[in-house]
Amino acid sequence: MGRTLSIGDSRLRLSVLLTCWAEIAFIVFFTVFLFRHANPRGDGMEMVAVGFAFMLIFLPFTLPALILARNGRWLVLAAVLAGLGAFAYFSVWLEVVSELGLPRT
Repeated sequence: MGRTLSIGDSRLRLSVLLTCWAEIAFIVFFTVFLFRHANPRGDGMEMVAVGFAFMLIFLPFTLPALILARNGRWLVLAAVLAGLGAFAYFSVWLEVVSELGLPRT
């Protein structure tokens, strides 16, 4: 990186990095949660949600935002991608909780 970031840019960069790492931690939590709450006599289709979250949320939203923020470039786009990823993870979480029949609170 050839230029120094301003204070606002460095704060935005840190915010995007923290959001991306929180989303990565959510993927790990989500996997463990589904392993513990899946039907042991079922067909295992609950685990498809982890693949869905990884392929359709992590790869197009979280990973590019993480790469852009680490390089300190296109920080607004990185923030938008990280925000869309967070919204998508929350939507998947609500769907999985309702599919498993667990209370939302």
